[in-house]
Amino acid sequence: MSLDEALGRYAEAAQDLSSAGLAEAAGNHFNCADLSNQASEKALQALHVLRHDVPAPYDHDLVALGRLVGAPQPVLDDLTALNPYHPATYLDTHPAETVDEEVGGDTANDLLQRARRVLRWVRPFILSP
Repeated sequence: MSLDEALGRYAEAAQDLSSAGLAEAAGNHFNCADLSNQASEKALQALHVLRHDVPAPYDHDLVALGRLVGAPQPVLDDLTALNPYHPATYLDTHPAETVDEEVGGDTANDLLQRARRVLRWVRPFILSP
């Protein structure tokens, strides 16, 4: 069961990453950042499910989740950059009507690249268990 669940979660992560790329192309910078955050979370959860057969307890702290699954420092660095863009925390301190301008295209692109690296790190664990 854990492999099927892990594959499903990883597929959702890949879908979110694809959607993040479309959001970036459309100039929806915060949506790109949010989806990059979500893709990273789902990929890490896929790895946790594969190893433990249950999702990790999670409070939207990507760095803590990364440490829990043994992510190396470069991945933890990417997670640190992605962490602030979960909508539950970001939208509490930023007005929704200005988030695209606040995030900006360069930041959105950087976060998308970081999420891609997270998924690339997780992929061999999921696809070659």
